[in-house]
Amino acid sequence: MSIPVLRRSECHVWWADTGPQPVGELAAVLSAVEAERAARLHREEDRRRFVTACWLLRTVVGAQLGVVAAAVRVHRRCPDCGGPHGRPRILDAEEAADRLHVSVSHAGDRVAVAVCPSAPVGVDVEPVASAPVTRAATSPAEWAALRVLPPYGRRAGFARLWVRKEAALKATGHGLRIPPDRVTVSGPLEPPALVDWPIEVSPAEVELHTLDPGDGYVGALAVLPGGRAITVSESDATDLHRTAGPAPVGRGAR
Repeated sequence: MSIPVLRRSECHVWWADTGPQPVGELAAVLSAVEAERAARLHREEDRRRFVTACWLLRTVVGAQLGVVAAAVRVHRRCPDCGGPHGRPRILDAEEAADRLHVSVSHAGDRVAVAVCPSAPVGVDVEPVASAPVTRAATSPAEWAALRVLPPYGRRAGFARLWVRKEAALKATGHGLRIPPDRVTVSGPLEPPALVDWPIEVSPAEVELHTLDPGDGYVGALAVLPGGRAITVSESDATDLHRTAGPAPVGRGAR
């Protein structure tokens, strides 16, 4: 598959599965810091998810910037401990500004990378089967919405709430430093929307979108468009993953 070069009015989410194939060719594009972090992961499935996510991020961003995947400058720094495991940023040559806005999520065997040239984004994916239905992670309004669902629908309902919350918190950069029970999103059977949260960004400034990660998963995307009209699309990059060669290089965001 080819990777489209995004216009500034576009946001795209790429999906890949981790699959059973070896990840050695994927790991070849990782930085030394990323490779070291992958080596420290004890479980094979964790390494596979991490390497696939790094490869997919570098591949799609490289196509946007017109460089090979290994040359993409990915900056990660945890705001709490300073370690190299925070929100990924694609920096300019002076490391002073974001060249592109990106977000990454992985769970089970699904990996998502969201890219937007002009607006902060957050993406999240979760497997429905392992989603815990816990009151501690919901606001009173959300818990009430879950309670009216039939028992068999509550796990999926909770997962929908969770990905909306986490996507929104990723888009602002706060992450789970904000307790999830202080964030209220629309009910699981309603169109996705941010209702209330305790930070300076107005809920009206956050656009939430439902994604399609495949059977057994739920996904959400948050965009902070800043008054711009942003078109959201998604596609599966698994075939690109399986061929694992260098991605076609684009000409930079338009």
